[in-house]
Amino acid sequence: MASQVAFVEKSSLFIPTADQYVKAAIRQIGYESRCTPYWAHSVQWFFALLAPDSLLDAWRLSIGIKRRGHIA
Repeated sequence: MASQVAFVEKSSLFIPTADQYVKAAIRQIGYESRCTPYWAHSVQWFFALLAPDSLLDAWRLSIGIKRRGHIA
């Protein structure tokens, strides 16, 4: 989600604005115990389930390193 709290300033295909995410999340209330309300996150989740854990760990690490570089 693009917000100052998440240190992400710009929305994109996979990063919704706060308003987009809240609207999507509210629509999902009461349907499932676990959900990915924003449609692009559902696509990511689908492919994440197909990928080996080592690949996902490397991807998450690269994202964390990039974010850390922007924060410092």
